[in-house]
Amino acid sequence: MRIRAAAVALLAVAAPAALGASRDGAVAASVRCPPFAATPAGEVQWIFSELGAPQAPAGATTTSWTRGQGSWAGGSATGAICSDDSGGGHRDIVLAAAGRSTLSPRIVRLGLLGVGIAIGVRVRASDDRGCAVGTRGTVTLFASYYSVHRDTIAMHFGAACADHDHRFAGSIVHVEVDRGGRQVNSA
Repeated sequence: MRIRAAAVALLAVAAPAALGASRDGAVAASVRCPPFAATPAGEVQWIFSELGAPQAPAGATTTSWTRGQGSWAGGSATGAICSDDSGGGHRDIVLAAAGRSTLSPRIVRLGLLGVGIAIGVRVRASDDRGCAVGTRGTVTLFASYYSVHRDTIAMHFGAACADHDHRFAGSIVHVEVDRGGRQVNSA
């Protein structure tokens, strides 16, 4: 689990610099992925990344690099999520955890036992003209326990940002939800 956490952390550290420049070399001046801050010890911590095509993508998205990091305590999440979509135009959004969030330990998805977290989010920055700052959504993460990992990410927004509704699964997805480096068995 620690090796996996280090790999996900490495991707998160690379995120701030990479979102500033698009894949074609142009600079997205209005949208910058913030540096990810350390999360307080003892709280549930979440971190994830994916790089690849969404399953049944909304809009014209053919590839996405979506990553985030934060913590959860007392029914609320903190943290940031960055999404860099390509295909049919290049669109970046930055999300801030906002509102209630739900932690669901010891659930079964894809036939595996794990932990889920549904994070209420709000668009903090966007260079997608159709996806306004302030739009609310939900990012749902599932991290399976033990050595076999089949993690998932689902992003859902109101109509204005529906082109950013994505689902990710498979080897392109890496999700970790832990409490002090340990498996989360209770909320």
